[in-house]
Amino acid sequence: MSQISIDQTRCIKCGLCVAVCPRGLIQFNPDWPKLENPALCVACGQCVAVCPTTALDNVRAPLALQSPLPAFPVLDGEKARQFLRSRRSIRCYLPKPVPRDKLLQLMDIARFSPSGGNSQGISYLVIDRPERLRQLTEQTIAWMESPAQEKSPAAKVYAQYVSMYRKSARDSILRDAPALVLGTAAATFVRGRENTILALAYVDLYASSIGLGTCWAGLLETAAFSGFAPLLESLGIPDGKQFTGALMVGYPKVSFQRLVDRNPLELTFQDT
Repeated sequence: MSQISIDQTRCIKCGLCVAVCPRGLIQFNPDWPKLENPALCVACGQCVAVCPTTALDNVRAPLALQSPLPAFPVLDGEKARQFLRSRRSIRCYLPKPVPRDKLLQLMDIARFSPSGGNSQGISYLVIDRPERLRQLTEQTIAWMESPAQEKSPAAKVYAQYVSMYRKSARDSILRDAPALVLGTAAATFVRGRENTILALAYVDLYASSIGLGTCWAGLLETAAFSGFAPLLESLGIPDGKQFTGALMVGYPKVSFQRLVDRNPLELTFQDT
């Protein structure tokens, strides 16, 4: 069976499938679109998605699994700009667990994110037990207090976090978030980190639309990426997998009333 099939009663030979194939694998051969070198297909599904007459199907990106797109763009420019600007890193959470079905709803958007060569390859662990989260905070603090960090360029910043935690038990690592999402990938997968950043960015943006807030767990990430063994062991990354990122999740405790400004855009058009 061919990897792509063409309904010749519907195909209008518009060539759109040929144009959008990222690897140039679809060609007219001689009269109808045909997939050359199918082993090189990345299963992105764009050939199926672009066909105006649903004439083309791809075994690795089936038409039956694609949803109609009534209108594009989905948001006008002003609404999209306001939505993106309204995104905030949430560091104050309500002491309220996030139901697992809600976490599942949130995380499902991650699989639609872009990835290098449509490689995808990211899986997730969710930690939502308070005692485990406290343990991860404690171990990140312990990493900051370790002799190896005394000469770190960030040593003074780490000392401030340690002081807050030791003096007041204030969790400045995971911010008392009720859930932590961990990204993982095969240990041999070279695009694990970049694909995780793209996927969790989708989660980060989607969260507010379903009443949740998120924040990258950058301090925990730094400790984990340094190879701090006690933390890595507690993260519970399966054998054969690597840790690729972490995102806090919970219900926001506050509502922001204004859109925060940023530094002016730095942009140069190269004319020569």
